[in-house]
Amino acid sequence: MILQGNQDLLVPAHLNFGTHVLNRLRKVNPDTVSLISIATGERITCVEFIQHTVSLSVALLELGVKKGDIIGIGSEKRNEFLPTALAIICAGATALPLELDSGRAALKHKLCLAKPNYFVCSRSFWKMYSDILQSLDFIKTFICFDVIDDIKLSINSLMSRDVNVSTFIPVFVQGHTHTALITYSSGTTGMPKAVQLTHLNCIASTTESIVYQNENMKTIYVIGEWCDVYDIYVTLKCICAGKTVVYINTIATPEAVLKCIQDYKVNMVFTASCTATYIAEAEDISDYDLSALNTICFAGSTLHLNTFKKIEKRLPKSTNLMQTYGSNETGSCTSTGWSPKIIRQGSVGKVFPGIMLKVVDVETRKVLSKNQTGEICARGPSVMKGYLGIDEKTVFDDDGFFCSGDLGYFDEDDCLYIVGRLKDVFKYKGIQVAPAEIETILKSHPDVREVCVVGRPAGDIGDLPAAFVVRQPGSTVSDRDLINFVAAEIPPHMKLRGGVQFISELPRNIRGKVLRQRLREMLE
Repeated sequence: MILQGNQDLLVPAHLNFGTHVLNRLRKVNPDTVSLISIATGERITCVEFIQHTVSLSVALLELGVKKGDIIGIGSEKRNEFLPTALAIICAGATALPLELDSGRAALKHKLCLAKPNYFVCSRSFWKMYSDILQSLDFIKTFICFDVIDDIKLSINSLMSRDVNVSTFIPVFVQGHTHTALITYSSGTTGMPKAVQLTHLNCIASTTESIVYQNENMKTIYVIGEWCDVYDIYVTLKCICAGKTVVYINTIATPEAVLKCIQDYKVNMVFTASCTATYIAEAEDISDYDLSALNTICFAGSTLHLNTFKKIEKRLPKSTNLMQTYGSNETGSCTSTGWSPKIIRQGSVGKVFPGIMLKVVDVETRKVLSKNQTGEICARGPSVMKGYLGIDEKTVFDDDGFFCSGDLGYFDEDDCLYIVGRLKDVFKYKGIQVAPAEIETILKSHPDVREVCVVGRPAGDIGDLPAAFVVRQPGSTVSDRDLINFVAAEIPPHMKLRGGVQFISELPRNIRGKVLRQRLREMLE
């Protein structure tokens, strides 16, 4: 069975992402504040966002930027980041956004995959990585957001003359094939892969949505990790709908997010699942005024049903909780906020317009029926062009569906449930063990706050299920207590023979996904 969104997706004939965004921004009140940096208080209005985009795009063309060029952007979160990326795309080049906390090995790996010939960076990024950047001979030109002695060109010097924004036309591209953005897979199980997104992919992921047309939603919080397409798409959809987006420049701790909601009277929040756990468990949530909050959308990993129920009890009754499923490779695939019908808790919702999803048997590749678990595969205009340097035959099936590596199933109401990752599944004595099943049981224990199960290598017999557990504050539950608790609920091959280790917190990436590989390394 193949499911698709219940509404058509309309895309403009020009298939130019820069044109698509600018046309929508020109309809917004020019004085509307588009972005607010909480750390600095700096704001950028809609008209300033447009002017930055257009002026820099013209300057880049005069500098010699052309179609086929790749321009890296390395910086901390700042208001200029997104309009700079859009300027690059309007110039016909490909934008390559990179976070300040990339890490040296990962950054070099990412740069060597994409090979940008221009690089825009901040003072902080240059200070951390200048030796790596200067060692790569494919980067020919450096441009800095700030004025520093080592780099001759700055963003402000390039944009020294006024450009008429009303007459500006982005460079023509073949939108269905030309790469607008290169981002990276999450790298939770290995080194990141370079994801190529066309103009059509980006347009399909930023079309208007009823969620953003709500007049009561004026101020929206976004994590602001604009190296990740989810934050890029959400932020652009918000500001194109005339909303104000606030973001935290430093690490967005759950406490900082709640303070942001209070201080800026935030109406809608897009955040990671780890924030959900904090809201569900923290004792001091009543210290924050969350009365303006209308909707929270969680992404990154699926929330446990118990967590959902706890959050509902702790937030104002009017607060709507949403769960979104997607990836850098596919854009958003499903959401509990899309369908007007009531979505069952525990699911990630129904299929987005323009997306087709199927669940297939991992071994036979046969399409499965409802309530049968298999690999989730996606096809549609938002699904990536492919990984840079990787044969598409290893990524897409014969029917053009992207093989996500996620395991899940559809229920009788066409709601999707995520069970786990194909790479996370391991075998004990030849029998498959799905960590998510054990995690679900452990999360139901009152003394368990968070948990992640991985396989402990055990030679010829395969892997032994091992659990990393974050206990509730004040809990004295022992490893033996939890081992016995699980053993009473599951088949013998899923017993926690690899043991239980207590840790203070689970390692996560910026999107809140647990870094299982790091936990596996802790077992070695």
